[in-house]
Amino acid sequence: MHKAQHLTGNELAFFRQRDMLSQLVSQILPTNRRSKAELSSAVAQINALSESIRGATQNSCYELLRVSAGLEGILRLLDLESDRSPTHLRLHCMLSPLKKQLDEALSHVHDML
Repeated sequence: MHKAQHLTGNELAFFRQRDMLSQLVSQILPTNRRSKAELSSAVAQINALSESIRGATQNSCYELLRVSAGLEGILRLLDLESDRSPTHLRLHCMLSPLKKQLDEALSHVHDML
């Protein structure tokens, strides 16, 4: 089996894509200049796209981390007030699983970067 078939959850596809693309290029390296130039251009475009995707993903993770921190603050406030009002406790119980779900999803994406 190929190594690409054994990707873990911590390897983002577009990073492996570069390795696979390099391997592919070395196997089909054209002999004429025009074909070489076209292939080089395509590889450069794919690499630029990969960097764009990585940058957008990193920025999104940063924004989601800020949302998570805000939710953490709200949960702490609700926790402090939960003994005063059942409404605070209910809100805490509703938001806590959502924050956990957000943090787990964010962790999966962040680990791939």
